[in-house]
Amino acid sequence: MLERKVTFMSGLAIAISMVIGSGLFALPGLAIETTDPITALAGWLFVIAIMPAMIWIFSYMGSRYSSAEGIALFASMALGEWSKNGVSLVVCGTLAVGMPAFFMVGGAYTAELFNLDTQTWTIPIGILLAVVTTAINLMGAERLGLINKIVVICVLGLVIYLVSLSLASYSSTITDLPAVYETWTFEVSSVWLASSIVFWAFQGWENLTFGLGEVRDPEKTVRKIFWVSFAVVSLVYIFFSISASLAQLSGVSIEGISGLSALVGDGVLSKVLLLFIVVILIANANSWVFGASRAFYSAARNGVLPASIGRLNAANIPANSLIGALGFYTIVMMGMWLFAIHPKFAFLLTTQGFILLYGGTIIAYMRLARGLLNILIGLFALLSWLFLMQGFGVLILYSMSLFILGVVLHLRKGGAIIFGKWKLTEG
Repeated sequence: MLERKVTFMSGLAIAISMVIGSGLFALPGLAIETTDPITALAGWLFVIAIMPAMIWIFSYMGSRYSSAEGIALFASMALGEWSKNGVSLVVCGTLAVGMPAFFMVGGAYTAELFNLDTQTWTIPIGILLAVVTTAINLMGAERLGLINKIVVICVLGLVIYLVSLSLASYSSTITDLPAVYETWTFEVSSVWLASSIVFWAFQGWENLTFGLGEVRDPEKTVRKIFWVSFAVVSLVYIFFSISASLAQLSGVSIEGISGLSALVGDGVLSKVLLLFIVVILIANANSWVFGASRAFYSAARNGVLPASIGRLNAANIPANSLIGALGFYTIVMMGMWLFAIHPKFAFLLTTQGFILLYGGTIIAYMRLARGLLNILIGLFALLSWLFLMQGFGVLILYSMSLFILGVVLHLRKGGAIIFGKWKLTEG
């Protein structure tokens, strides 16, 4: 059984480094490339505005139901026990495409660090990063927490430096913003697209829920971890997204998943800054590998994945889950390379999968929580969820197919789908 070794400070460090990383360095450029600097900034601000409701819900659910099942448990509580296998497969399928995206961002920035062609080297370096972060996780959660505490300090220092540098360099652009805003046309579809892309940067807290089974004194600790990490992350994103938009408006192209490398300039200092970015991305991937392995471990324990993945080694680490996931991440990255699949599809597939899980968590919360405040928070979260869900189109078939497959597995094992008095079995 997993042991509760994660303290508040370790949990806070894991949470911050789980959220801040690939999203911070990949999505400002990707959102601007897909829309425009003003729309991209609007997307960041919109998501920051709607996230407190989800943080409230996650902290409420997480402090009461802290286990390795995490958000899969929360979401299944919305429909009933019969949905658990389907929800678990959605989680696993979402992480299966999401984790390679993390590694590719790290691969792109590492290639920039060593002046390598990003088109050629992003995938090979991404696979190497997957191996390294898996090896670190095999050493245990205590070492992971120590590494992330150090990296959180690096994150804050790097962001403060880059934001200060950008605001000083592009101060003349600030005076031109009113004129730029007047020429900007608000389009709901464009703001949705920017929001759906940058929402990736706020993913991490749901992955953190898979590690709550290892947090000490969860009833007191979980809420603090969620809210303190959200405060830090929001401040970082607000200033960084403003800096990114100012840079693009000033004529400095930061488009693409490694576009922010343009902010660090040239010379020795730029290499030092890029090195910091790569270290931060490795820590971010470390935290996500930690959470993902617990999700796969939990799914195996519930019979959705092979039983061997649900076994712990002598040190109570889900080693089989970590190693098996590494093999799958490698296959996905190789497939993306062979078929020239744009990274934005990995980001969007991951985002829509987790947004679906958010919906289940919101409904479960509204069923459990009482009082006017909780009702209002639930309704606000539900309206925000509906806005984010409405534009995915055919991509939603990926997650829905996984859910249906999980329900079929449930029926094949003799389970039933129950809605009130209505019951469906395989027969």
